[in-house]
Amino acid sequence: MEHHAADGMSGIHFINTWADIASGKGITQYPFIDRTLLRARDPPTPKFPHIEYAPPPKLLPNISRTCQNSIKSNGVNGVLGHPNEDASALQNHYHDSRHRWSSNLTQGGAVPRIFHLTRAQVVKLRQDAVDEITQTTFSTYEAVSAHVWRCVSKARRLQNEQVTKLYIATDGRSRLMPPLPVGYFGNVIFTATPMAKVDELVSAGLCVGAARIREGLTRMNDEYLRSALDFLELQPNLESLVRGAHTFRSPNLGITSWTRLPIHNCDFGWGRPVFMGPAGIPFEGLVFLLPSPTGDGSLDVSLALSAHDMPDFEELFYSFD
Repeated sequence: MEHHAADGMSGIHFINTWADIASGKGITQYPFIDRTLLRARDPPTPKFPHIEYAPPPKLLPNISRTCQNSIKSNGVNGVLGHPNEDASALQNHYHDSRHRWSSNLTQGGAVPRIFHLTRAQVVKLRQDAVDEITQTTFSTYEAVSAHVWRCVSKARRLQNEQVTKLYIATDGRSRLMPPLPVGYFGNVIFTATPMAKVDELVSAGLCVGAARIREGLTRMNDEYLRSALDFLELQPNLESLVRGAHTFRSPNLGITSWTRLPIHNCDFGWGRPVFMGPAGIPFEGLVFLLPSPTGDGSLDVSLALSAHDMPDFEELFYSFD
C-alpha cells in the first residue's frame, strides 16, 4: 500500500468496501476525503520537541553479535573497505548513510516469523506486567509490546547501557480534537517513540517497558499531534525524515498493531478470511501484532529479526509461560 495515499485503516476500508460490492452488499461507508483537516496551523507553531523525527540511537561499541554476523553475511566489509573495523562502527555508518546499497544489509540476514499467543498467554503477560508497587495494570497492547521489546533486546545481546528506541505507529483519528469523521480516507499515522536503556528493560519487571509505552502513547493528544503537523510543515526537506531499514535495525524496533483494524471483515462471497497479515516484512526489527480471526482473545506476533537472533528470541518469547 502506498502510504502517501492511505494508512492501514483506510486500506482496510477500501478492501472491505471492495468485498461488500463484490458480494452484492453495496457501499456501507463512503470515504471522507478532505485533506485540509490535517493541514498545519497558520503560522505553524510547534510546541514540543519531536523526538520521533530525531535520528535513531546508534549501537554502542563492541556490542552486537547481530551486527557482526549480519555484516559478515552481507559483505559489508567489502563495500566499506574496512575489514578490521569494529562492527558497531560499520553499523553506525549504516545509520548515518542514505546510500542505495544500505537497504540490502537488512534484507540479506533477516528472517520473518509468526509467533502465536493464546488467550491464556496474553492474560499471563498482562498479569506479569502489573506494577507490584502501585498495582498499575496495563493493556494487552502495552504488555505484549513490552514483552517483545524486552525479548528482542535480550536476543540481540545489547549492552546494558545501550539506548533503544521503540517506534509505535499511532492512529490520530480519535486523538485529534474534534476527531476526524468516520470513514476519513488518508494517512493519519503519527509515531510514539518511547526510549529506554536495555538494562531497564531486561533487569526490572515487565512493567517498566509497559509504563514507557503508556507514557509515549499518552503524550499523543491533540496538542501534540497538531504540534507535529506544524513541525513537519517547517521542515525544508521531508525526505530526510523518511523511515526505512536504518530506523528499525538494532538497537531499535518498530511495532505496528492491527488488532483494532477490521481486517477479517472482507468477505468476497466465499466466507471470512482465515488469516490476514503482512505479505512480507521488509525490514529487520519491524513487528506486527495481528488479531485472531475467530475473536477468541489470542493474537499473533509477526516480525523479522536477524537469522542469528531469531532462535534466542523464540526461546525468550515463550519463557514466561
